[in-house]
Parts: sequence; structure tokens; C-alpha cells
Amino acid sequence: MSIPTFDDAALTALCDLGFDYLCDRPFGEVVDVDEVLAAIDATHDPSVVTRVLQRWVTPSRERLVARAAASTLTLSVWLPEPLKDAIAAELGKPAPIPQKLIDEVVASEGVRDAVREMLREQLQSFITRVSNAGSSGSSGSSGGGGLRGAIGLGARAFGAAGKSLLGGLAEQLQDKVREFVDGSVEALQARIAKQLADPATAEALGKRRKKAFLKFLETKESKAAETVKKAPHELIQGYVPQVVAHNLARTELREAVRGEVEAVLADLGKGTVGDALDTLGLRTIARDALRTHGLVLARGFAASPEVAAWWATHVK
Repeated sequence: MSIPTFDDAALTALCDLGFDYLCDRPFGEVVDVDEVLAAIDATHDPSVVTRVLQRWVTPSRERLVARAAASTLTLSVWLPEPLKDAIAAELGKPAPIPQKLIDEVVASEGVRDAVREMLREQLQSFITRVSNAGSSGSSGSSGGGGLRGAIGLGARAFGAAGKSLLGGLAEQLQDKVREFVDGSVEALQARIAKQLADPATAEALGKRRKKAFLKFLETKESKAAETVKKAPHELIQGYVPQVVAHNLARTELREAVRGEVEAVLADLGKGTVGDALDTLGLRTIARDALRTHGLVLARGFAASPEVAAWWATHVK
């Protein structure tokens, strides 16, 4: 018995029957948890991920960057006006710094040492300037003015005893500087913490965020493309296969993936394939695509010698 000839109308009707049959099937009959995980295992091998990156991801990125580089538009075109305003308003709200973060940063040893060193340097600089002021007086003066002049005058007046006395005074002055610095650090840290926690600071941060966001939207796509080009894409893509393979081999992650797949399929399994397509608004598009492309495939498939041989063998 020779295979009958099917016209396009018959093949289209057959495609519709197959599509309707698939849409009526429970989702669980089409997708299985173990099959999904097996597909993940089959595709997470580093060599497979590398081929995907080289064949599709890299060329796609290069084409998109080239398009952006030739653009005269700004990044603001990516957002509708109402959404841009809404985001800007949200970012412009006061942004208080968490008290825990303030305590950890301001009270840290690193900040304390930096503040202490800054105060010590400022005081030492002040003392040096006052001392040097005495040496800038006229050569005819007896020792000049300022701290150095006072020390010189005292030394000449009291001789060796005066030098010893004033030397001790200098040491006491240094001790006072250290005491003042150590006592001021804690007060300054407390002042900084208070300033950071002040509502005015939160309000200022919000305004800065909003300003930065709006300025970012004014960036030309071409400039953004130049920034993207500078990223170390080859280096990053060299790491991706290893990172993917490493993480998908971790027991805890595999358990998490299985749990999520089971939860999604359990939810989808309550309905049919058609229900899932309806949720996405794709039923009509999928049917039209099947009629367009499926008809061509069905026509060629029905006319193939393999189908003719199968027909001759199995159809009585």
C-alpha cells in the first residue's frame, strides 16, 4: 500500500490536532524533575559552557556593544517617563545609615588610629609653625619672638638650669599634646557618629542618590558602550565555566535546585500545557508558529522516503 498524498489543508489540520492534544495534556506528563536535572547535568560541563559562551554570548555582546557605540541616544530612553520619575522620587527619599554600620565603622580601630594620627599631625604642625616664627625675627634681636625665642631667652637667663627646666617643659608639652589627642579622639568619633545618624544626613544622601540617578540617565549609550568595552570580558568568561561546574556539583545547591524545580513543576502540574501557555499569553502565537513552521516540516516529513518505508512496513 502506497502512502497517501496529504495536501496542505490536511497537514494543517493534523498540526492543529497535535497542538490541541499537547495543550490538553497535564504539565507533569511533559516535564519531569529528574529530566530537568539530567539536562542541567548534561549542559553544565565546562567544555559545554565554554562553547555556549564563545558561540552565542560573545558574538551577541559584541553586536549589542557595537550598536550602542553608534547610538546618539541617552540611557533615559530605556525607561518610560512615569517610571523614571517614580524611581527618582524613591531614590530621593531620606536614606538613613544603619546604626549598626555607623557603630562598626566609626568606632573601629582603624578609624580611631586615623583620627588620632590626624590630630597629632595637626598639633605638631601648629607647634612647629609657632616655633619657626621665632627664628624669622631680625638678626639683631635677642633670640627673636615666639616659642623658640622664649626658650632661647630662658636658656640664656638661667644657664644650664634654665635649659634643663625648659627641656622638661617641652617634654610636658608633648605629654599634654598626647593627652589632648587621646581625649579628643573619642569625642570626635562620637561627633562623627552623631552627624552620620542625623536625619539631615539621611536627607542629603537621598538627594545625592536622586541626582546621581538622573545624571546617569543622561549618559549617552555610546559612552556606556565604551565603559562596557573596557571590562575584562575574556577573563570573566574564562572563570564562568569553572564557577558553574563547581557550584552545580555542590550538594547543597543541587538540593536547592531540585527543591525549586519540584515546587515549580508541582504548581504547573495542577494545570495543563495549554494553561501554562495561556498564563504567558502564548497559546495563539504558539499555534500560529506551529501552522507556519510545522506545516513546512510536516510536508517534507510526509514526503520523505523514510516515512514511505515506514508506511509500507507498518500500515496494512
